[in-house]
Amino acid sequence: MKTTIFLKKIKISLFAFILVFASCEDNESIAEPVNETTTTDQEFIEKYFLGEPVKVKKEEDGTFSLQGTDIRLFEEQLTDTKVTFDNNEAPSLEPTNKSKLGLASGIRKWSNNTIVYVIQGLSESVKSELQKSIKEWESKTNIKFKERTNESTYVTISSNGNSCNCGVATLGANGSRGFIRLGTRTTAVVIIHEIGHTLGYIHEQNRSDRDDHIIINYENITENAKDQFFKSTSAILVTKDFDIKSTMMYGSYTFSKNGKPTITDLNGNVLPRRKAQISALDIEGTNSVYPSDTNPPNPSDPCDGIEAWSSSTRYSVGDKVTYSGYLFERDFIRWNQIAKCGNN
Repeated sequence: MKTTIFLKKIKISLFAFILVFASCEDNESIAEPVNETTTTDQEFIEKYFLGEPVKVKKEEDGTFSLQGTDIRLFEEQLTDTKVTFDNNEAPSLEPTNKSKLGLASGIRKWSNNTIVYVIQGLSESVKSELQKSIKEWESKTNIKFKERTNESTYVTISSNGNSCNCGVATLGANGSRGFIRLGTRTTAVVIIHEIGHTLGYIHEQNRSDRDDHIIINYENITENAKDQFFKSTSAILVTKDFDIKSTMMYGSYTFSKNGKPTITDLNGNVLPRRKAQISALDIEGTNSVYPSDTNPPNPSDPCDGIEAWSSSTRYSVGDKVTYSGYLFERDFIRWNQIAKCGNN
């Protein structure tokens, strides 16, 4: 699914996408299909995610599942009321900017471009598919993977015990709570997508500009999944172009209730099937969000060569600025204070 989307210095809004592919028998399945006979609207409550209303259900592990999708959210990533999101807000010296933004613990980047992971209970076949997926991200982007030793922030990759080509994942880095849970028949096409969620990417079809590129056929979507095709006006896009080929993109038959396509291109054609690979824009976007540190800062002054924040500049995830004597880096929803300027 193409969550990914990225462009250096082109401000846009975080791709918001939420996914689960039609059938676990389908090569493109991401999460288990919604069972309308056992999943009722009464189980779900309305919250706000990235400023948009969504339906979520609290799971036994304390996370919240977005209705019918492969994304799991933590309570602090949701709000009870709509929060106005200013994607060009000035950095703040407050530790989290929580009082002003209300989305303090939204979607966090991984430090040092490195996903730290723990494997639990995966079969040898799924481990093999996981290694293919890791190689795909590592060989084409600045992302690195490391098995955990004593790191406090890591993602646990485990089996959900279900016999399907499916998975669910939490968004971004989440201390020790993050996870990717995979079916016993899960392949790289799904795992690559779930890694995208772990990096902080949502689904491509939720971009604010999606109607210029695709048609959403609501009449073909199962009733309890229509909310997952919302458009996010608050997210920060990291690529200038919509990407049908993204690993974060829904398939044409995702959530179909009648075997007809739920998404087509503007000419009514079904989209190409996703492959076990990331697209050119996935690569470009990821390397923008997680840039290579080819020019490490002067150890005596980490702010050396970094421009001051400007209200007239549109910033992207991964950009760095100086503000009030400190170095800040742009995350998916806010500025993070990372160092003090000067020789101190």
